[in-house]
Amino acid sequence: MTIFEPDVLVIQQTKNLMKNDFSIMDGEGVQVAHVETGGSALGRMFAGSRQLTVFDGPDNPVLQVKDTMSVGRDRMEIMDGQGNQIATLVKRITFFKTKVTVNFQGEEIDLDGNLWDFEFQISARGQVIATVSRSWSGLGNALIGKSTYAVRLAPNLSPGHRLMTVGAVLALDLIREKQSRG
Repeated sequence: MTIFEPDVLVIQQTKNLMKNDFSIMDGEGVQVAHVETGGSALGRMFAGSRQLTVFDGPDNPVLQVKDTMSVGRDRMEIMDGQGNQIATLVKRITFFKTKVTVNFQGEEIDLDGNLWDFEFQISARGQVIATVSRSWSGLGNALIGKSTYAVRLAPNLSPGHRLMTVGAVLALDLIREKQSRG
C-alpha cells in the first residue's frame, strides 16, 4: 500500500531536540510512509526543523515541505518528490485569529478550525476535502514527544490534492514547532 491509496492517514510524530520525524499509517495501523527531518544538525539545533521529506517506501521521496526564510509571515513550500513546487502555505495574522491559506496551483485552499490543536478542516472550492483531528496517544507517548493525529481524506481525492493536504498538515507542524521555540 502507498500514501496515495487510503482515505484515512494516521500521522504519528516523534520529536526531540534534533529531530521531528513522523510515521504515516493507514486507518488499520499499517505504515504507508515515513517522514524524515532534513537540513544540517547545527541548523536544526538553533532554528528547529525547517525541512521535512515524505518517503513512500525506501529511497522514494514523494513530498517535501520547506520553511522558506521570510520576514513577517511564516511561508512554507510544498514540493513533490523531485523538488517541483506544487503549493505554498502562508500564515496570516488577522484580528484575534490566525489564518492559514494554501495556494495549490492557483487554487485557494482554506484551513478552518482550531489549527494549533489539530482539529480543523481543509476546504477547496467550498467543499471539505479533508478533516484533521488529534487523538490522545497516552501519557507515556506524550512524555517522550510523540503525538498522533488522523487525516480523513475525501474519497477519490486527486493525487495532487492528497500531497498538498499531507504537506499542509506537516507544514502546520513546522510552524507550531517554530512558535514553541519563541
